Amino acid sequence: MNRAKLIYLVDLALFFQFILVGYSGLIMYFNHHAAGPLLRLIYDKIGILMLVFFFAHIVLNWRLIVFTGKKFYRRGKEVKEGEVIEANYMPID
Repeated sequence: MNRAKLIYLVDLALFFQFILVGYSGLIMYFNHHAAGPLLRLIYDKIGILMLVFFFAHIVLNWRLIVFTGKKFYRRGKEVKEGEVIEANYMPID
């Protein structure tokens, strides 16, 4: 399995886990009587699994995080020869 497909599957699983934890958490918050053992099990166990998938997401996207961080903090420094400079122009009406 290639890296892009793995990132997609981890992110998709993380999305569905977020939906399940969010939905079960909202039900338990607004209606305490509906919070049965199955709903609490979903909230607790999927929440822990969500943490594992979050760390997998960070590990798989670490190069992107580092590259973006370096690009963000490099803004005030000199531009190297041959480097592309991006400019954002605003139209004047």
